[in-house]
Amino acid sequence: MSVAANKVRKDIEISEKGKQRKKEITEATLQIIIQSGVQGVTHRAVALEAGVQLRLTTYYFKDKEDLINEAFIHFTEEGKFLMAGFLELAYEHLEQLGVLGKNTLTSKNRKSICETFSALASEFLIHNLKYERDHIAVQQAFLNEAIENPLVRELHKKHRKRLVDNVIDICKIANKIDPEIDAEIFVNAFEKMEHEGICTPVNELDNKKYQAMVHKLIFWMIM
Repeated sequence: MSVAANKVRKDIEISEKGKQRKKEITEATLQIIIQSGVQGVTHRAVALEAGVQLRLTTYYFKDKEDLINEAFIHFTEEGKFLMAGFLELAYEHLEQLGVLGKNTLTSKNRKSICETFSALASEFLIHNLKYERDHIAVQQAFLNEAIENPLVRELHKKHRKRLVDNVIDICKIANKIDPEIDAEIFVNAFEKMEHEGICTPVNELDNKKYQAMVHKLIFWMIM
C-alpha cells in the first residue's frame, strides 16, 4: 500500500472513531438529562458518564448549549419521540387497506381503522408508560428547555410539526372538517397522557382507563 493510500485509510479510521466518540458523548448527555434534567448537563458530568477525558467533550462540543442541542437532534433522529412509532404502525395499516392518498372512507374501512388504531395506540401508550418512562421524561425535559433556549425551541417546533403533519394526513383521510386543528388536539392529548402517566408508579397504572381514553380519542378522530 502506498504512503498516500495508507494515510487516507488512517484518516478514515480516525474519522469513524471520532464519529463514534461523539455519539457516545451525545448519548451520555441524554443519560444525564434522564438522571438530573437539562440543568444537570455539564462537560464534567457528561465526560464522567461517557467515561472519557474532559478535554474530549470540550473538543467536540464548545459549550453546554452545544451538548444539549446535539442531544436533542440525536434523540429525534433515533426515533426516540415515541409517538412517531405509533404513527409508523398506523400508516402501515392504512397502506394495507389501500386508503392512502384518498380523502374518503367506506363505513367498513372507517370502523376497521378505528378499531385497529385504538388497539395499536392503547398498546403503544401502555408499553411506553411501563418500559419507556425515561424517554418520556427526556421529551418533557426538552420541552421545558425550549422555553428558554431559542435553538432547542426551533428544533422542537420542527420535530413537532413533522408529527402533527402526519396526523393531519390521517385526519384528511378520515375527511375531518378541520384536520389541522384536530391533529393538534390529538397530539396534545396523546402527549398529555404520556407525561401524566409517568407520574404514576408502574404497578399502579390503570390499563383499562388508558384503553378507554385512547379509544375515545381515536373514535373522535376517525368516526
